Amino acid sequence: MSRTVAAQIQLGSKLALPVDLATEAIAVLGRRGKGKTNTAGVIVEELIGLGVPVCVVDTVGVWWGLRSSKSGKGPGLPVVVFGGTHADVPLEETAGKVIAEVIVERRIPAVIDTSLLSKGAARRFLTDFVTEVYHRNRDPLHVVFDEADELAPQNPRAEGARLLGAMEDFVRRGRARGLGVTLVTQRPAVLNKDVLTQIEVLITHGLTGPRDVAAIDEWVRLHADQAEALRVKSTLASLPTGTAWVWSPSWLGILQMVDVRARKTFDSSATPKVGVATAVPQARASIDLDELGSVIRATIDKAAAEDPRRLRARVTELERQLASRSAAAPAVTPPIEVRVEVPTLTQEDRRRFDQATETLSRVDEMLATVQGDVAAAWALLSQIETAATPSHTKVPPPSIPRTEHPQPVAPLAPPARTTTTQATHERGSLGKAERLILSALATYGPRTHSQIAQLTGYSGKGGAFANALGRLRSAGRIVGGRDHISITEQGIADLGDFEPLPSGQALVDHWLARLAKAERAILSTLLEAWPNALSNDEIAERTGYAAAGGGFANALGRLRTLELIRGSRAANIASDELGAAAQGGSS
Repeated sequence: MSRTVAAQIQLGSKLALPVDLATEAIAVLGRRGKGKTNTAGVIVEELIGLGVPVCVVDTVGVWWGLRSSKSGKGPGLPVVVFGGTHADVPLEETAGKVIAEVIVERRIPAVIDTSLLSKGAARRFLTDFVTEVYHRNRDPLHVVFDEADELAPQNPRAEGARLLGAMEDFVRRGRARGLGVTLVTQRPAVLNKDVLTQIEVLITHGLTGPRDVAAIDEWVRLHADQAEALRVKSTLASLPTGTAWVWSPSWLGILQMVDVRARKTFDSSATPKVGVATAVPQARASIDLDELGSVIRATIDKAAAEDPRRLRARVTELERQLASRSAAAPAVTPPIEVRVEVPTLTQEDRRRFDQATETLSRVDEMLATVQGDVAAAWALLSQIETAATPSHTKVPPPSIPRTEHPQPVAPLAPPARTTTTQATHERGSLGKAERLILSALATYGPRTHSQIAQLTGYSGKGGAFANALGRLRSAGRIVGGRDHISITEQGIADLGDFEPLPSGQALVDHWLARLAKAERAILSTLLEAWPNALSNDEIAERTGYAAAGGGFANALGRLRTLELIRGSRAANIASDELGAAAQGGSS
């Protein structure tokens, strides 16, 4: 009787790992030139060879060689390269969601090369990409993050907080969604500890920096014992290139030194040598760009079908038809008495009406975001079809209405003052909530939905606030979605003279006055420490709250939602704007 042999990942001649590695979290560590990229490449080759789709997030531009054989004379793996100098499809910073959906739905192996994007553009793309993959995926998919410390740093700047949060969710909870991850870094000391401690398999090549060697101590504390740690750390400085410790105390129960096999695909990460011509592959595995283009077109069509603007257009059309029917109805002659039963609204009717009003207002807020996603998707499709079939035929535009949004003004631009009759009329047409919203944006520059609500004293979930935003957006006075709302030149002109909202220390006092007790205590503590960060335990000790308590955790979450603080459990820091104001600097 024959016995079925379980598929395995052959890391070296003396070690094979189970295919379930595809949905586990792995870290590959090692200083430059010690073999960590080769090890990650072997994992990619083995998984794709077993039919598991793999996506490599490449911030340096060194993974395109997967498409060619080791010698460069034959085909390698059929991976689609998005972005970089060897792209099959150019990368647009606004296309993160579209590409994520295509990879998840079609299960295609891919390289996402962000090396030609600016750091800000790459961060925005990857935030959308990682978030969409995490929420959409349900079948086995492995994602390799090269230079992972750039995506999940120990001390993130404010602009990187959303990407760090997405990475934490991906590594911490991705397994339940079929997601596995390999984090590759030469600087484990600067990789976020909350991310590193979630790793089940630690593969470490040579490390010499004391801080980098010590960085695995927290992982050891949670997963292994100190005797094993001493055994590993004592050898890290002298490990030969290509040799690594494979350590999985909890899942596999192994600690083994392994000579990792060489990659079978082209090593496009090899360091160029003086006097030696750089090898260029002569053959690449073929991929079907036409099919890829059709898949992305289907994704675009789906986004267009779900466009909230169509709902609004339908409502407008129904209202028009109702009005025309009412106008065409025959007039009732005076001698005829008509009794009309007028129904009264119940409490349930009023509740439903309020919900409907708020829903329509939120639909209006979604328009800008959806329009941007669809436009980015069409731009990407045009580039794919150009690469696949060079011709003079252009991609037809999507059959959805287009809306041209006014351009937002620069942050913190002073309002233009006007005394014309027309401007006075416009200012008179602004309601209280609308004036407060415009005043907040004119004072502080672009802000999120939640921040504006707090600054103006309104509930972010209330109908009055949502209706005011909707009216301002319809009149072209503001633009943007929930995460980035800006005042336009039209908004500044219509606002005219206004009373600026608090700034500097007055702004700090304004926020503190609006926060609950625990939130106020935490924010005050972090403002005193700014620009230094504090851990949850340090904050709890200084404020008198229990670090494990639900009220303390909820207060931290609320402050992060309002973007008054950023960071993670190990390092919380007040926003730069409030921190500078509290310390006497400019806001």
